Amino acid sequence: MIRAVVLCIGCATTVHADGFCASLTTDRPATFALPDGTEGTCSTSLELSGAHAQNCRWPFTYRAPEATEAFDAVLKATAACLGVQPVADQDVNHPDSYDLRTFHTDTAQVAVSIKDKGALQQTYVFLRINTP
Repeated sequence: MIRAVVLCIGCATTVHADGFCASLTTDRPATFALPDGTEGTCSTSLELSGAHAQNCRWPFTYRAPEATEAFDAVLKATAACLGVQPVADQDVNHPDSYDLRTFHTDTAQVAVSIKDKGALQQTYVFLRINTP
């Protein structure tokens, strides 16, 4: 069963890769979809420096394998779209699981993270795109 899911995510990544890459490079898209086409809840924020950030999230059942698969798919798709590899964040003292990878380009900073929220019994995949 897990193999079927992984194969399906791989197929969907190919189908939706163009839309995913376009969303990464478009200035603050209204919606954002995972490489498999699942749309996330997004909002735009203005930072103190004047930069804009697009923040998107996708909820999953707590520690569901699909959350880790989505995180991995977003990392791979983002690296392919931007042509750079991510920098891993330092370890943090966090009661739940947390992993953050940041991509740095000349025009943006893109962060992909996965966070377990034990109190909510959910795991989230987050995508943040900071542009000047």
